Formats: sequence, C-alpha cells, structure tokens
Amino acid sequence: MQLIIQVDAETARQLEEIQNQTNQDPALVIQQGIGLYYQQLQPHRQFYVQTKRQYELIGNIPVNSSSN
Repeated sequence: MQLIIQVDAETARQLEEIQNQTNQDPALVIQQGIGLYYQQLQPHRQFYVQTKRQYELIGNIPVNSSSN
C-alpha cells in the first residue's frame, strides 16, 4: 500500500529528529510506529473478543427446566 500523508510541523520535526538519530528511512520509522501501535491495541481487542465469547457461552448454557 502506498500512502501520501501530511503531518504538522511538530510531527515533521520529531520524524526528522528520529531519522537523524537512527539514520532510518522515514517510511521505516512510520512502519515501526504503526506496528507498535497495532501491538498495543491487540490486548484490548483480545479482551473484547474473550469477553464477548464468555457472554455468548453463558447464553448457550442449557438450562435444566425440569423441576422436582
């Protein structure tokens, strides 16, 4: 995927500073940043999926309707 982005002056300055300190291509810096952000989101997503599954399982538990 090819992206064309526009960033504000402060973000551009930060990106330039990162590039100067690491000698990395700006595209690689952005890719790594997206990767880190994605990893941070995954635990939240997993929690949501697990919680949803638990509620679905609770709803599917057979109820013993016989009363003695």
